[in-house]
Amino acid sequence: MTTRFDDSLPALAKIIDEELGGDALARGVALRDAAGRLAFFTSEALSPDVVERVSCLLKRKLGAYARDDRVLAGCKDVGARRVLESQDGILIDAGGFRVRLLDRRLVGADWLGAPAQQSLPPPRFVFASLKGGVGRSTALAVTASDLASRGLRVLAIDLDLEAPGLGAMLLDEATLPDFGTLDALVENGLSGLDETFLSDLIGPSALTGGSGRVDVIPAFGRRSLAHPSDVLSKIARAYAEDVGKDGRVLTFRGQVADLIQHFSDSTRYDVILVDARAGLHESTAASFLGLGAEVLLFGLDERQTIQGFKALFAHLAHFVDVGGTSPEWLSRLTLVQGRAPLEPDRREDFAERCRAIAAEVGLAPRQKPRTRPAGSVETFSNVPWDDSVPDEELFADEFEAVGALVSVLDDLNYRGFDPFTRRDLLSQAVYDTAFGSLLDMIRASLPASAASYTPSQAGASSAR
Repeated sequence: MTTRFDDSLPALAKIIDEELGGDALARGVALRDAAGRLAFFTSEALSPDVVERVSCLLKRKLGAYARDDRVLAGCKDVGARRVLESQDGILIDAGGFRVRLLDRRLVGADWLGAPAQQSLPPPRFVFASLKGGVGRSTALAVTASDLASRGLRVLAIDLDLEAPGLGAMLLDEATLPDFGTLDALVENGLSGLDETFLSDLIGPSALTGGSGRVDVIPAFGRRSLAHPSDVLSKIARAYAEDVGKDGRVLTFRGQVADLIQHFSDSTRYDVILVDARAGLHESTAASFLGLGAEVLLFGLDERQTIQGFKALFAHLAHFVDVGGTSPEWLSRLTLVQGRAPLEPDRREDFAERCRAIAAEVGLAPRQKPRTRPAGSVETFSNVPWDDSVPDEELFADEFEAVGALVSVLDDLNYRGFDPFTRRDLLSQAVYDTAFGSLLDMIRASLPASAASYTPSQAGASSAR
């Protein structure tokens, strides 16, 4: 039977375990090249006979997925030390075996980096989704308006380079800046980003009513719209790695992090909202993993949402210690059901499916068994049981594995959202029913000094 990509790593792990032992598998590293071909590097020296015998087994089983040059190497072989000592490997499950994998990719390498630690103030919120049409950008625009109405200074950044929306939603012809994030990601590797250029990235939204402030960095600036034939050429270069004057290589994730850090000044902004690209593209990893932000992952109650979430959760599970406690970054992931039905039972059904797939793929630490003092006896009959206790409370640790779940209720007023033609859509009296749950969660995540503002205080705040 032909070995396919999904079969290749489990097959390699099984042969190494059977032929060299579990210790060799645990201490070694599997290397997957850009084409998907595999090799295994052991932490011990291997005799030529062992290398030849096991290599034949691996090549026979892996077929096209065996490296052509060598499929097995010992620690003393050329290049082995660099592979074995690399800090870029991730520990994954492969057919029931735990394998440290060094995954060389032409694209998608930003997904291999662990989630960044929580950023310093001002707080950041990333609005993400795996498909368009889920209300992600609309929710960001409503959030920006709500926070500004409370006197906060908001920066909204559009990182959806291929399907931009924030600029058209929040800026008009008079306030659109010359450049956008697309220009910044092209220019930073060539002419650099000086203060003049950075200031030309920002446009003030006219939709805030003069209370707080919403500044916007659109994906496309005035120049891109004036030269539309150049847009695809820019996009083709925006994702390329940059090499700094100091020789440091910056992936797309690093470039985005540096760009947003330029504006992360708590004397200028109280909160930063980022609209991420939909899907599992390289640029999504930059926003999802690289900014140390609160991540709001939007999805509809549809089969494709569950399938996409499962793929994403399975990857994120690589960064969870199977024997440890829940990592801090996981508490910053919130699932948001877009266009949610009014019936609570139907919303809970969606939440349950999300929790189920998170548990299935291991997006939660596997807690070690409890230990009891020597000589103590615990029987099931001694455990008090209360049928009235909900599952969410009884299994709280498991439910917290995927963070909170909130809903944005379906509201036909927000289909085809255009606040320039309907300014009332950014009125709290109109948006609170649909977006109230999400906005409450975001306000609760802000520092106390920022979250305490109310619309009635906005005038005093903006006058400072």
